[in-house]
Amino acid sequence: MSLYLLMIGVMAWVWAVTPAFALVSATGYVRVATDSSKLLYLGANRAALLSTVAQAAAVTSPASVAVRLVTGPIGWAALGVSVGLALYQMHYSDTELQAVKQAAAPSNLQSGTGVVLPNGAALEAAQSCLYPSCTAGQAQIVTVAIPGKTQATCGLNVQPVAFPLPWFSNLGEAWNSGRNSCVQTFRYVYDGSSATNLVRSGVGVATAQQIQDYVAALPASDPKSIESNTTPLGQGASATPAATTTSTAVSPTEIPTTVKPIGQVTSTDAVVDPNAPKPAGTQTVPATQTSTSTTTTTTNPDGSTTEATQESASVSCSGADHDARSFGSVLQAHITTWQGSGMLSAVSLLQTLAWPEALPTITFTSTMWGTHQVDFNQWAAVFTVLRTLTIAGAGFAAYRIIFVGGA
Repeated sequence: MSLYLLMIGVMAWVWAVTPAFALVSATGYVRVATDSSKLLYLGANRAALLSTVAQAAAVTSPASVAVRLVTGPIGWAALGVSVGLALYQMHYSDTELQAVKQAAAPSNLQSGTGVVLPNGAALEAAQSCLYPSCTAGQAQIVTVAIPGKTQATCGLNVQPVAFPLPWFSNLGEAWNSGRNSCVQTFRYVYDGSSATNLVRSGVGVATAQQIQDYVAALPASDPKSIESNTTPLGQGASATPAATTTSTAVSPTEIPTTVKPIGQVTSTDAVVDPNAPKPAGTQTVPATQTSTSTTTTTTNPDGSTTEATQESASVSCSGADHDARSFGSVLQAHITTWQGSGMLSAVSLLQTLAWPEALPTITFTSTMWGTHQVDFNQWAAVFTVLRTLTIAGAGFAAYRIIFVGGA
């Protein structure tokens, strides 16, 4: 029985989340926002979206963030689209934001315990031993660049840098010709045993601006880019929840839409109206039928004649919106599409499923209420109805998919 109930749950889930628009479109046409519409909006509003991602990733513990593009109050009603429909969603999970933050972080130095040195810190390799090759008595020299100071002002009005490793001594501030900047110098002499005190290459902490610059330079195909993390929603699609969500109203001019036959809908389209009227100018041309009659005269032995007439007919049609595909090609396209959808594997369970002849009886024991039994055989008729509905529903769905459309 558990397998039986599991199968019902799987099929219900597949029907709920699979975009089989053939089951909901009454006109055969849908209004969609295509992938080019998404790219058009992302290009025009790229700076604001990049800033949102950068601010979310720059915090100590990034939490998921989502920006949803929803239909606004202007323009959509004339297209038969309701206000507040989510068209697209840019979504970054907390894990994805952490990956962006780490990738954008500048190369930096850290101690053996993971304490990160300030941005601008550099190990003077010519004057220092390098971990893990240091021996007792050798020193490490770390310089930290002081922004905003020139060679003339270096050493004046010195404000000691907040250096996080107290075992390093501050040797003062001076101009470093090798780095061409004003630096403060810190020195540590290795004691031969405290290896965690030695600095080594690590990863710094990225600022919001560094994160924004990093994401802005990513190609659209990169999994961290805003293009790759912006997915279509529309009718029948569920938005992914996030810790922080921002909804931005858009107009039809910002997200242009088009009407297309339902068979041409792709996975990158956001369906805004599943029952769009047929576009103006689309023609349905009546079929043209021609027939041919062939009469054969046969002379019988007694001199009489017998005539036999055979008629053949052919039907043809033409029109601007005529689908030139054959039934066989449409059928194969639908089979190929739905073989990868999960529907086929769910329906195939019916072939091997052993329907229970006797349902179980479950016993519950409680110190307060005693022993009780629940005999599911008393509801055998209910399970029979569920089984019948499951088979009938699967057959109906298969018929609609194959013979109506939705590829």
